[in-house]
Amino acid sequence: MIVAKFLSWIETAPVDRRAEATSALARAYLYSPLDESEKAAAETALTILLDDPAPIVREALAQALKQSPYAPRPVILSLVQDIDAVAIPVIARSPVLLDSELVDMVADRGTLVQCAVASRPSVSPALCAAMSEVADAEACCVMLENPGAQIAVFSLRRLAERFGQMPTVRNMLLSLDGLPIDIRQMLIVRLGDALKQLSLVQSFFNSERRSSLVKDACDKATVDLASCCAHGDELEALVEHLRLSGQLTADLLIRSLCMGNVEMFVMALVSLTDLSEKRVRACVVDPSEALVNTLCKKSGISSRVAPVIYSALQAYVELGSCLDEGMPRSRFGRIMVERILSDYNDFAEDELDDLLALLRRFATQIARDEARALSARLKQVTAA
Repeated sequence: MIVAKFLSWIETAPVDRRAEATSALARAYLYSPLDESEKAAAETALTILLDDPAPIVREALAQALKQSPYAPRPVILSLVQDIDAVAIPVIARSPVLLDSELVDMVADRGTLVQCAVASRPSVSPALCAAMSEVADAEACCVMLENPGAQIAVFSLRRLAERFGQMPTVRNMLLSLDGLPIDIRQMLIVRLGDALKQLSLVQSFFNSERRSSLVKDACDKATVDLASCCAHGDELEALVEHLRLSGQLTADLLIRSLCMGNVEMFVMALVSLTDLSEKRVRACVVDPSEALVNTLCKKSGISSRVAPVIYSALQAYVELGSCLDEGMPRSRFGRIMVERILSDYNDFAEDELDDLLALLRRFATQIARDEARALSARLKQVTAA
């Protein structure tokens, strides 16, 4: 009887009074001790209120029901199809909605709805995966900021693939604790791709020069990243990512040796040759020209590069202990490159021109890094 009077009253009541009464009815449905017939009548009234022409009334209904797990499901499903002001609060909070329904919303509706889904108190791994696959960058940023989002590693990897060139998403990914190292390396490459497209860079360098500079920078960052690996599994994952993405090149292997990262070199050859780690490591400890040639052949590295790798391994055997004695890695790298270059002074440049150019770029980069480090130390001393 009370519900019947309510429905009769709302036909002529002012909008603001209807909104207040709607909110009161919804709270009564959720929290008052109604018997079964009263509950059914109240649900019928709530359903009728979905057709109220005033958005403020439907907004009041949405606000009252949005957080309750006991809200009538048909009403909730109708509210999420309403205008944004009505639908967004329900989409962002209602525990009545199923993941499958939220996934459909992410796929079919705009950024506002996607952001509402991403901001929910709990976002399941499956829903995060759907977001990572189809949502806009803005919504994915909301998801990354949400402590209740359960984002799996494969979803983080997909975000890096889709949005790694965007500074906001890239920085948010890099700030995550425990971000897998292969994803960090992927973001380095995406950053390089973004730099190549900058109008300032394009105005100063031609396409070939831009590609060379960016590749050198990415290779350097990758070797530095590999040096920070906390355990062997992490380095193995990075190397496998590099192999699958076609980045495990001879340039990178030579650079890793020059910088004293012999573990990366070993893991790379194990991945490329399918030989045991023990056999590859034996070549590092006691290199021979024949064995290095065999390893290069099995790994698909050009025979032209084998002498450089052999020279680098010989130099490492002689100089590797310097790292253990505390020599700065930049200084070690400079000595290594100078040693390798000296082995090729008698070679005609038309035979190994690109390799010599590569080694000379290494030497230049290392010298500049060393100079920057010295400058920073001098500034610290002066400041003290």
